[in-house]
Amino acid sequence: MTLDLPTISVVTFSATTVLGLVLCFVWWQERSSPLIGWWGVAQLVMASGIAFAAAASFASSAPLSAFGQALMVFSAAIMWMAAREFEGRSLNPLLVAIWPCGFVIASAVGIAATFDQRLILASTLLAILFLMAAAEFTRREGERLVSRWPAILLLVLMGVGYLAWMPLALTMPIHETSLVYASRWMPTVVLIALLGRIALAFVVLAIVKERQEMRQRLFALTDPLTGLPNRRALFEVAEAVAAHSQEFKGAPICVMLFDLDHFKKINDTYGHRLGDRVLQLFSKTLIDELDSGSTVGRLGGEEFAAILPGTKLSTAATKAEGVRAAFARAASFIDGLPVGGTVSVGVAAHDDISCDIGALFHRADGALYAAKQAGRNRVEVIGPNEALQYEETELDSAWYGERGPLSPAQHATRRYRGSGPADAA
Repeated sequence: MTLDLPTISVVTFSATTVLGLVLCFVWWQERSSPLIGWWGVAQLVMASGIAFAAAASFASSAPLSAFGQALMVFSAAIMWMAAREFEGRSLNPLLVAIWPCGFVIASAVGIAATFDQRLILASTLLAILFLMAAAEFTRREGERLVSRWPAILLLVLMGVGYLAWMPLALTMPIHETSLVYASRWMPTVVLIALLGRIALAFVVLAIVKERQEMRQRLFALTDPLTGLPNRRALFEVAEAVAAHSQEFKGAPICVMLFDLDHFKKINDTYGHRLGDRVLQLFSKTLIDELDSGSTVGRLGGEEFAAILPGTKLSTAATKAEGVRAAFARAASFIDGLPVGGTVSVGVAAHDDISCDIGALFHRADGALYAAKQAGRNRVEVIGPNEALQYEETELDSAWYGERGPLSPAQHATRRYRGSGPADAA
């Protein structure tokens, strides 16, 4: 089967133009990500380059052919810079312009004087730019986008494909612009490049959609004021711990509940703006004082929580005291105002991570209640074999409100004597 290059050129130009217009339209409608818009612009520039290259073959014009090839290089440079911007790096127009300008200069001064030399130079630059774009998509290791890998694979294949033009141009040279349509291999590689561009466009749309969904989910699980996980996120962590409890069976687990003392008074005295600063300061204190293996979050209002898998009660009590003391120091004066912020902490532990974490939160709430009753600004702990002091109706935990009443077996052990290693705090 013989491929007709003039027909393929028309199809390639038309398909690439439509592709670019669709991508630009999608970006214009949603304004979701500049990656889609820039990728669409790149396709339109590529279509222009194809049109100039095709016209040059009919007109036997070497300058027109070089200009068309420069536009193709420009298109790849735009795609590379779009990938850079998507990964949070700078979008520098000079870095985009240097590639096609370099090609034009090389053609003008005679470095790439013949058609085959220009073809080899253009394909080499295209290959480099596609491989560089693939490298950009590998930079953000913390952002787990599954769609990255098809994009990286396609960009690498496109880059390798353009490198394959070099041996083809050397072994089966075209010699003159007017002889392009007589080439035996050019129709095949042009068609393959078109298929690659179409596939990349779909993958780009998939990447943007996946990132949007991931960020929407993250937003739904994040407290906007403090940046910490919210109550729903903490529930999901607890459920994940329960789901994997058999893997770590026998390991201890601790839960901490924090309640900022007299927070309403701080709001009433200094205003809600400073109250927000107090909440943000406490969030930073939690992050600074607790290990990265801990999950901390804001339950709502001035109530925070932390889940510490694999942590013993004595260690958790020490960490809780560190949070209490650090916050008392940091919140003593805020913006020159004598705020005197403090926090009460309740800590509950269990010897087995496969325990009922909902019940453990409730026990931590009992310890927190004891800290409040004992005068605030202190840490109270309750071990696995200790009973709660206060009755169920006295406790008011955000976790408990979500989980509902405890079972009769759990209710039977709900008394707490209000003492522990952190009582002196």
